[in-house]
Amino acid sequence: MHEPDWTRQNSDVLVWRLPDEEETVIPKKKPTLKAAAGLLIIISALLTGSVFGLLMMSAVPEQTETKAAPAMNSSTEQTAAPVEKTVPLFVIQGGLFSTEESAAKAVSSSGEPAAVISSENQYSMIYGAFLTKTEADEAEQSLESRGTAAYVKETKVLLSSEEEETLKKAADSQQLDKIVSILSP
Repeated sequence: MHEPDWTRQNSDVLVWRLPDEEETVIPKKKPTLKAAAGLLIIISALLTGSVFGLLMMSAVPEQTETKAAPAMNSSTEQTAAPVEKTVPLFVIQGGLFSTEESAAKAVSSSGEPAAVISSENQYSMIYGAFLTKTEADEAEQSLESRGTAAYVKETKVLLSSEEEETLKKAADSQQLDKIVSILSP
């Protein structure tokens, strides 16, 4: 069994006091933090959190959002930059050269209509460009039957709608000069 606590004032045990004894008053505890100290702690925590938040935001790369263009009425004129799209193109290539002079020699000695397209310090000799693979394969077989080595190379070209129309017309009639002017950088 446990013994009763005789020193507690509000216990179930009767506490006897003599008449000349002073009543023992237990002082109330004062708050350990003063209001100013508590406020300082809160402000410090907010400041520290804000600084770390900003540091984390600057550490993560910013993502760019692409917004869909609003639909325009047919009567509204488009004043924005021309929209470019990727167009598949099948080129019949006869060779790839490191100098323009060697590519020009190959064109003149080929005996077939050809042109040179420059791209990234290389020069491609082409015999034609087509919008479909079947047309390009037929033209390649025709060239090879005449003894000219060639192969079909698929490429993707970024063109505006006007350039695409010009390229379609030039590819249909195999106007190599126009094709080269569109495809050259």
